[in-house]
Amino acid sequence: MNDKKKNINILICGDICPTEDTSQYFDKGNYKNIFNDVLPFMDSSDILIGNLEFPLINNGKGISKTGPILKGDNHFIDVFKKSKFTALSLANNHIKDCGEEGVLNTIKVCQKAGIKTFGAGNTLKEAKQPLIINKKGWKIGFLSFAEHEFNAANENSPGANLLDPYEDFDTIRELRKKVDYLIVLYHGGIEYYPFASPLLQKKCRKLIASGADFVTCQHSHVVGTEEQYMHGKILYGQGNTIFGYRSKSTTWNEGLLVSINLTEDHNLVEHIPIKFKNGGAHLMNNVEQKNLFRTMKKRQKLSQSNEFLERSWDLFCESQKALYLPLLLGEGRVLNKLNRMCHNKIINYKYSKKNLMTTHNIIRCESHNEVVMTIFYKREE
Repeated sequence: MNDKKKNINILICGDICPTEDTSQYFDKGNYKNIFNDVLPFMDSSDILIGNLEFPLINNGKGISKTGPILKGDNHFIDVFKKSKFTALSLANNHIKDCGEEGVLNTIKVCQKAGIKTFGAGNTLKEAKQPLIINKKGWKIGFLSFAEHEFNAANENSPGANLLDPYEDFDTIRELRKKVDYLIVLYHGGIEYYPFASPLLQKKCRKLIASGADFVTCQHSHVVGTEEQYMHGKILYGQGNTIFGYRSKSTTWNEGLLVSINLTEDHNLVEHIPIKFKNGGAHLMNNVEQKNLFRTMKKRQKLSQSNEFLERSWDLFCESQKALYLPLLLGEGRVLNKLNRMCHNKIINYKYSKKNLMTTHNIIRCESHNEVVMTIFYKREE
């Protein structure tokens, strides 16, 4: 760290994935129609980071899983290369949608394009490797974690990096000694929920306490709230960057680019609000920006109350009961939909209180949970 540090700007994009309304642009490498008037901010950054929410593979075969299969052809990387991305995070719940081959091919395609990757690897050890970028006299560290779905790297198989509380917080402490500034991308939390759940808040605060300077939570598809904690900042929900347009969801079409400006005297974290329309990302106008920041500020004030956070989380979980219980109990799509329409009456009729208590205990007890998780994991092999 002998080089004189010059002012540096780091720009972090949220989730990026081609959809029906953007595939034509990805197919042609038409990055200008994807990023539009956001491009000047990307061009002026010294380090440009984003979350690649899909594997790159030609004719990739999807794995057997719940939820959608996301993927894109190899040449879709041209959009990221032309946009001058420095690195892409691969720790997310879709990187293994086309199996181990999809993970390995994605890393290979990115490397060939001169784009660094982190958060996934050929083995668990490789997936856990941090990315350190030396730029303008600075050493900037990046780590990326995903929650466990159909995506995990293992000792001898490719996949995403999952947060291991027994080891990774120590890793962060050691990494912080080697870098000037440490950024963590955490791909997790509950979709469409704009506040931190109790567990998510604990995790992110621990990431900061262990040495991270900034933590951004992706995956939720909604702009959340921000918290200053100890020396660092946490963004609970960055929203989408490129993930298609949904006419019935304003929040889905909103996102934040995180701009981090570092000087020798201070660091400044700012947010650039964007919206998705006409097949691409655009800067919000002044009115839209003010409305979004006003909403975030209101949420931030509410989040200072632990009582509010607990009550808000309880209410949200209660509203999701008719969706989650059929999924947990392995019911099909038709019954799931009917149960939601009937406000959970079908599940209440079909399963006794004792049945549900047994299921609950297997989930909450660490020992029972470990047995069940191992059984289901073996079934996936």
